[in-house]
Amino acid sequence: MPTTAEQAKQSARRKAAIAHGFDLVAEVYGAPDSGAFVRRLGAGLVRRARLRPGDRVLDLGCGRGAVLFAAAEAVGPDGYAVGIDLSPGMVHATAAEIGAQRLRNLVVRVGDAEDPGFPSGSFEAVLAGLMLFITPDPAAVLGSAHRLLVPGGRFAMTSFGPADPAWERPVRAALAFADQQQSVREWSTNKGGNPLLDTPEQIADLFEQAGFDQIETVDEEDVATYTGPEEWWASVWNSGRRAALLELIPDERREDARKAAFAELASLEVDGGLTRRTTVRYTTATRG
Repeated sequence: MPTTAEQAKQSARRKAAIAHGFDLVAEVYGAPDSGAFVRRLGAGLVRRARLRPGDRVLDLGCGRGAVLFAAAEAVGPDGYAVGIDLSPGMVHATAAEIGAQRLRNLVVRVGDAEDPGFPSGSFEAVLAGLMLFITPDPAAVLGSAHRLLVPGGRFAMTSFGPADPAWERPVRAALAFADQQQSVREWSTNKGGNPLLDTPEQIADLFEQAGFDQIETVDEEDVATYTGPEEWWASVWNSGRRAALLELIPDERREDARKAAFAELASLEVDGGLTRRTTVRYTTATRG
């Protein structure tokens, strides 16, 4: 069993890998189709958080601001939203966008969701869009969020429900050309996320242990349409899967990997297009 020191080293390595992976895609993250996808999910998360004008909001793992910008609009000029992310590249790109739009109720900085560095009771809401399941220690993140919320404050997050196995086949076909097959097998086993967040019951247990109540998880279906295989490939390449998976494919094998993925995608095409249905899981809770 790993010692505390070993666990700390493993966690640090995992965080460094997350930061590096999202640095790679910071300038293109969410493009082309997945940009609409993360914005839809960000807007949906903000609605479920029931933000009010004047609220102070913390967005954990803010990325390129899909949740952050929607939250800032919801709280208005009398409130503000703070985004933190492990990836300096993501923070830099998002800060540039904030500056270009001249938004005054928004700030973003490099930070760790396990210890964001704010005093207790600093926020009326803490949000986490598609990030808790990739963190090394979700329980630590929830404990920190609970401390940062005012009594009655709201936590809201998105994660994924059960995946359609048909849409994993193209990715697996490409990964057959990867060098590090052990990493691929580990991803296949845990689906790229923390198994402690696989079911609503497990999610509720984690939240209860962190001190939250009024915990509710709702699954909704999101529909994304791709004009063809090239658009799908671009969306995967511009996502968090790039560093975790596709970067494991050597340059000289990448074209063969792409063709293998496209061969699998052919069975998913309908009338020349591709439609993917994803189960998006929204969880909300309250600090009692």
